[in-house]
Amino acid sequence: MIIKKRLFYLLLLMLCWGTTQAQDKMVSGVITDQNKQPLPGTNVVEKGTSNGTISNADGEFSLLLTTENPVLEFSYIGFLEQEIVVGQQKKFVVTLEENLDELDEVVVIGYGTQKKENVTGAITKVGKDAIEGRPVADFQSALQGQVAGLQITGTDGQPGANPSIRIRGTGTITGGSDPLYVIDGVILQDGDAFSTINPSDIESVNVLKDASAAAIYGARAANGVIIITTKRGKVGAKPQFNVNIFGGPKMITNKLDMMNSSQYQQVMNTVKDNSGLPRIPNLDGTTLTTDTDWQDELYQTGYQQSYEISGSTSGKNGSIYASINHFDEKGTMINTGFSRTSLRINSDLTVKRFKFGNTISYTRSNYNLGYIGDRGSTFWALAYSPAVKVTNPDNLGGYQGAGPDDGDYNLIQPVATQNLLDRNRIINRVIASVYGEVEILHGLNFKTNLAADVSNSHHKMFIPEFYLNDTGEPPYLFPRGAELDEERNERTMWLWENTLNYKKTFGKHNIGLLAGYTMQHNRRNWMSASVYGGNLSSSLPILNGSSTTKADSKSPLYDKNTLSYIGRAIYDYDGKYMATFNFRRDGSSVFTPENRFHNFMSGSVGWLISKESFMENSPFDMLKLRASYGSLGNDQINERATQSLLNSVPRYVFNGGTLVPTVAPGGQVFNPGLVWEKQVQTNIGIDGAVLKNRLSFTVDYFQKVSDDLLLDYTLPTTTGYDNVFVNAGEVQNKGWEFTVNWGDKKGDFTYNIGANATFINNEVTRLAEGLPFITEKKGANWEFTRNRIEAGHSLYSLYGFKTDGIYQSQSEVDAGPTPYNDVDTQPGDIRYVDINGDGMITDEDRTFIGDANQSITYGMNINLGYKGFDFNLQLQGVYGNDVFNSTRYYTQSYHRDFNMTTDVLNAWTPENKSQTQPRAIAQQLANNNLISDWWVEKASYLRVKNLQFGYSLNDRALSALGGLTRLRVYAAGQNLWTITNFTGLDPEVPLNGILPDGPYPMSRSFILGLQVGF
Repeated sequence: MIIKKRLFYLLLLMLCWGTTQAQDKMVSGVITDQNKQPLPGTNVVEKGTSNGTISNADGEFSLLLTTENPVLEFSYIGFLEQEIVVGQQKKFVVTLEENLDELDEVVVIGYGTQKKENVTGAITKVGKDAIEGRPVADFQSALQGQVAGLQITGTDGQPGANPSIRIRGTGTITGGSDPLYVIDGVILQDGDAFSTINPSDIESVNVLKDASAAAIYGARAANGVIIITTKRGKVGAKPQFNVNIFGGPKMITNKLDMMNSSQYQQVMNTVKDNSGLPRIPNLDGTTLTTDTDWQDELYQTGYQQSYEISGSTSGKNGSIYASINHFDEKGTMINTGFSRTSLRINSDLTVKRFKFGNTISYTRSNYNLGYIGDRGSTFWALAYSPAVKVTNPDNLGGYQGAGPDDGDYNLIQPVATQNLLDRNRIINRVIASVYGEVEILHGLNFKTNLAADVSNSHHKMFIPEFYLNDTGEPPYLFPRGAELDEERNERTMWLWENTLNYKKTFGKHNIGLLAGYTMQHNRRNWMSASVYGGNLSSSLPILNGSSTTKADSKSPLYDKNTLSYIGRAIYDYDGKYMATFNFRRDGSSVFTPENRFHNFMSGSVGWLISKESFMENSPFDMLKLRASYGSLGNDQINERATQSLLNSVPRYVFNGGTLVPTVAPGGQVFNPGLVWEKQVQTNIGIDGAVLKNRLSFTVDYFQKVSDDLLLDYTLPTTTGYDNVFVNAGEVQNKGWEFTVNWGDKKGDFTYNIGANATFINNEVTRLAEGLPFITEKKGANWEFTRNRIEAGHSLYSLYGFKTDGIYQSQSEVDAGPTPYNDVDTQPGDIRYVDINGDGMITDEDRTFIGDANQSITYGMNINLGYKGFDFNLQLQGVYGNDVFNSTRYYTQSYHRDFNMTTDVLNAWTPENKSQTQPRAIAQQLANNNLISDWWVEKASYLRVKNLQFGYSLNDRALSALGGLTRLRVYAAGQNLWTITNFTGLDPEVPLNGILPDGPYPMSRSFILGLQVGF
């Protein structure tokens, strides 16, 4: 019995000892994010108990456990919660992953931020992860296809060129159509600013699309607003440094199949014979020994490379972020390129109730532009005879060109011009701001922000004297020998904003009030001078090298001032019922005092349905309905639009030879009645999420009506004036936007698939009285205009003759209408449709032949990750837009003696009754070159915009390398494949549907990159 009692007490003692050991077990560790930055203030809790602690400033923690089989729970705002079974482990290194859904909750709304679930306007946020992983020169290229309603069209492959950006379509004619840009609170309306921004410096991009979201910027927000927030340091974080390097080759995406010299000889001889014209001497019965592919001579394999170092550090009350980047790009066309060196410093400091900070960026951009004219070098490379050599050391300059025996020789020799001409533009730009903020009372803050944007540029073009043949004649378009053009441009902007913000919660009522006053001044002035001849040479390319001027020197000055009063009220009840009201009164010096000020207002409401009690058992994790209505404005026209301008061209001769310069009326007509272009927008949207937020979606219906359109109207020469600015009518854009995202994590495998599409209809609903239609300015190379703006049609409508195939017999010709201008029409010519049925083809038969509006734009992103591997695929495309393919027009219409594509080898003959290629006849002897739907094509396409594979080392490997926080290598391709039926060089064409004469081709690039953090 005594033994049993002793055994009982012994077991009890052992049990108590074991329990005590479990209760007294001490664990410790450090908590970081995925970049190895400590997470101070992380909650660490022993699961099932109230026992817990928080991590210190270095992310370190220690905790005495109290349960037998303890499990630790780690939670931090913006990161996914994590559980770890303790077991026998005492030391922990915990890495928390960002909760992208939760981080996405806060969006920038203009003069503040707001929780995403409380936003009642149409705003799309793009985070840094979608931008910084793309090896591109500008952030717009990274955004393409990622935001519903955002049209980004890169129509020019010139290094450093800015794409065209539209938000929910174009709502103006000659008024500016670019969105308003706001970088760290600095308001800009200059798209060139974004070729100066290093994409890796961007923290987030918020696209404000409807009136409720954009109305706080009032007068200049009719085209939408893009708010860019750059990276800043984080208080409490350890010093962090990052190195980002990438580079690789690039080449043009497409070449046209042009005729070689023997094919060119065959076709040109046939054309001359059919036309009753003498053959080109060097092609008549000769054996050709030269076969030049001018595309191969003009284009090259280019490259791009980028080197960047960035870092951030912080103290108890402040932080700083800095970066330096150098980007260099060699173009795919010879003697073109772009380089940019940028520096950024962002800092913040908090001292009790006061906050201070600054943002400063400096950029030096260098553009090597090559030849730029109404017709680019690509145009001349396609047009030039393949039977002409490229070089000739006996000619001054070392190049050979066409001569009288080569046919029409008034052409630009593209290789000579590109290599000999030196056209360079250098831009130095500083964008800086400094702010101060004070908490006056609890919830009431006053903030003042002073910003400046200062830039100067130097544009210089020099070409030496050179000759291309033995005629002694100077080359086409360069008749004066050596030429030098110089232009210097200075632009300054300063902005001063003062705002009061008040936030207060009364029970379930939450209010936010904003009132402010802003002033902005813009000034730009430039001077230009041009000389030729004299002592100008490659060794003396300066203005003093010659006293002979090409044109009068110019030095205009433009000023613009904007004064604004702003107000906003935000209210929500219990996070379920929300309303926002915006007011802005803007004054612009562009308009006369009577029309200078205008009020812009908007309102929006929202209902977070998923928070209602009757939704507790619904499949929706989030469901919100919102609606908005409001007005915006546009003053993006010439600063002197309401002023009369004088003509400085007139010259008078006195006293038998004294030339006296004068000025006289005859420039721009004064229009005192010009008023703001105004826009009214309506938006209805719904946001939702299901399946534990793994599947989310957004649907928006929008309608925006732009009235009093600003138009720079060209006056007939008979008036004696050049132009006048008028309010021309009304345009409506309406459509639907759809966005859907699906993302999840299965063990070590993560994935996210996002897609968006925008369906949009553009229509001119009214033009001003006395203005039945508006056309483009007719260029010297075109008998007719190709665009026509008329009520009931798209703003970008194509206008010309309709066609009905090719005449196959003389009887068809005889039965058809009288040809245009009574030109001798024969079998093999294009048949035109007699629209008005009068039996003749006349100007009255021209009609609408296409719509350049992109009726559907869409994009898709696929992101996959497994352990250290990551994969990204980005698709982007448009559908439904028509384009006048001027490249095909010039390379298939027998224009002058130009080379053509091999398609013309299938030209109509009595034996080959083609329905796709008319007969081989000189252009001036037939009507086959009329502006018609024969040259109009669909430019729909689907493009693989980005394809990227990457690998990141794990924590163990990083530790072995000396404690690096990140090391990732990746390979990427840009513009890899394009699916399209468009026959031009590239289907990504200008929004107006008019393909430029010889555009700089788009490029495909391959990249290798390295990202290191420590």
